[in-house]
Amino acid sequence: MMKRIFALIGIIAVFALGFWAASWYFRQKADEEVRSQGTVLLEKVSKVRKLVTVEGNFVELYDETNIRKFTLYMPLPSTWSFSKQAILKVTGKVLVGYDMEKIGISVDSLQRRIIISNLPEPRILSIDHEVEYKNLEESFFNSFTPEDYTRINKNAKAVLSRKAEESRLIDEARREGNQMLDVMRYMVESAGWELVVEKEGIEIPVDSLLKS
Repeated sequence: MMKRIFALIGIIAVFALGFWAASWYFRQKADEEVRSQGTVLLEKVSKVRKLVTVEGNFVELYDETNIRKFTLYMPLPSTWSFSKQAILKVTGKVLVGYDMEKIGISVDSLQRRIIISNLPEPRILSIDHEVEYKNLEESFFNSFTPEDYTRINKNAKAVLSRKAEESRLIDEARREGNQMLDVMRYMVESAGWELVVEKEGIEIPVDSLLKS
């Protein structure tokens, strides 16, 4: 009889323990799900006057190695090196074109001329990139920190920017921009007007820009 009572108490205890563990687990899971939710706040809205003429796609392998040295002077000077290395694949889209924020357009109705001033040079307008970590190696005394990942991401974007500047994207963007200027001149002249480009107070022939 006593054995049955102890067995019954044991079963109830196991059941209660299992019920408590399941409740605690699902309560923790619910808490985790709530914590994982994020809130996106719109901080600023700005007007954008940018003209994209060329898009470039880049794929790069980025390798960064950091070595930290420790020196102990007791009993004799001894130096140990601890390294960490990150190898990642960087995929990016680079948009090149013109920032039209400061461009000026005026109309001379008496001489039937349209004057464009402050014509900008093409430049990189935006870089949209993704980072895929291919390999991470670290030491006990030199491990990766959140600041390291932020810096690596920033450096990877800088690599794409440098590659884009070394490529022909800027020249291609200038040619595309000149073609649009030629189309604009054709439309203006078809209406019996003249298109004039002014740079630093000096009028520049449109043909000279189209040849550059």
